[in-house]
Amino acid sequence: MSKRVGKLGNDRVGPYDPALSFNLDGGEDADIEVVSEIDTLTGYLTEWREDSCSIGLVPVLGEAHVGHLVLLALAARECDRVLVAAGPKADVLTDPVGRTLLSRNGADVLYAASMEIEPVPVDDLPEFAASMEGLFARDALTEAVGKIERLVELVAPDRLYQSGAVFQRACVLAARLSGRDGAPLIRVVDAARGPGGITPVAEIDRLDEAGRERVASLSRILGRMTGRLADGVSTPAGEVAWGLDALTDAAFDGVDYLEIRHPRTLEPVERAGAPARVFVAVRIGDIRFVDSVPVRSPDADR
Repeated sequence: MSKRVGKLGNDRVGPYDPALSFNLDGGEDADIEVVSEIDTLTGYLTEWREDSCSIGLVPVLGEAHVGHLVLLALAARECDRVLVAAGPKADVLTDPVGRTLLSRNGADVLYAASMEIEPVPVDDLPEFAASMEGLFARDALTEAVGKIERLVELVAPDRLYQSGAVFQRACVLAARLSGRDGAPLIRVVDAARGPGGITPVAEIDRLDEAGRERVASLSRILGRMTGRLADGVSTPAGEVAWGLDALTDAAFDGVDYLEIRHPRTLEPVERAGAPARVFVAVRIGDIRFVDSVPVRSPDADR
């Protein structure tokens, strides 16, 4: 394989990225290597490094969805080689149509582990994570972080790609990997959304029409909050109060949190115009939806 041209040479300021195009034209002409053995994967990684290729890693921890293709689109634009690492729950990726989608969106190799990835033990979370996922879904957060850390140890990528919907996970990973030799740059992609601004998740398919409308309303609520904050016509405290009322009116079965926090430190934001993200976790029945949306203030990327 030849190296892709111009990768890693023109970084943007900040972790954000505009909307990316991706290919949904699946078929049965897959052109991607699928490996399940670590030895085989190591062979590819060694070959790429000998060719001085930069490596991008896109983990797929649960079921695959269209949002992962957006992560791939950015990884393929920035790196010479792109590895998708998926566990057994992402078996859709191993069928011909799924493999074609991966290939056409820039993936070079799919590491399809036959067993769940053994996570690195995560006993302590950074203090900033305690009031959100660390309080309401600590086990899920630590397991995801531990699995991605294990993949980083195995692959040693130059860049690691994460969805903006799980921004706090990316922050925890950044805090834990900071200072380690060869730690990857973590790229957060806020464009990984489907029709209506909904973050694609496999659980959407389990909802009836009323449930889907509630998820769509979540996107509208977050959009209203971030818009008013960006325009400086409201305060963070005022938008949180409005948002909690709106989520109640939308008939969600539970709201774990609705927070406005700084995108670098995750400290609470108290004034409009400051760099900020809105974080939310809601429940519909036994399904939990987590999302995170940036406030596009003029200095949000500084």
